Amino acid sequence: MNAVEFQTTVNNGVINLPSNQQSWNGKKIKVILLEEASSEVTDIVSNAATSETDFFSYAGIWEDRDINQESIRAKAWRDNK
Repeated sequence: MNAVEFQTTVNNGVINLPSNQQSWNGKKIKVILLEEASSEVTDIVSNAATSETDFFSYAGIWEDRDINQESIRAKAWRDNK
């Protein structure tokens, strides 16, 4: 099996072969479509990395505090009698 990679724009459902690939005309081929990543996707990924950094920058607010499962439960479910 031969494989060729090229980029093109689909127009009205038609994929045009580049001029240097015209030998494929008339042949039965298998097509795999991969959408080119948009800048919006890249922005989301970079924002996610920034959010993770922001999260860890706040981790120091618990420094030198004795926080454990028991203390959290005691505050959450204290008796209000």
